[in-house]
Amino acid sequence: MYLVCHQKLASLRAEVDSANARAEKLDAKIAELESEHNKKDDERTNLTERAKDLEEKLEEDEAQLKATTANFQEADLKAERLQKSNHRLEIEIAELDKKIKNVEEKVQASQAEMEELTSGLDNV
Repeated sequence: MYLVCHQKLASLRAEVDSANARAEKLDAKIAELESEHNKKDDERTNLTERAKDLEEKLEEDEAQLKATTANFQEADLKAERLQKSNHRLEIEIAELDKKIKNVEEKVQASQAEMEELTSGLDNV
């Protein structure tokens, strides 16, 4: 009977040793999985912060684009108005040049007539 108890005790000790070895492996696996989980959680936190930063940057860029677009449209309208004004001024300059030419021709004609009259009076 002592031998049977001793064998049972040895068998139980072997089972306990085996269970302890499995428990140690499982504890190591748990520690590894917890470490991986913490790394993944850190990555998720970093990605969440990065996404938030990118969203803020996108909002800033969209606001800047909106302002730039408004400024461009305003500048485009101003340029169009200036082109129309320039065209009107070019037409006005051309008309004034014609008038100046006509006046110069009249002045020359008057000077020629005056010279004729002066030479005619000198002859009298």
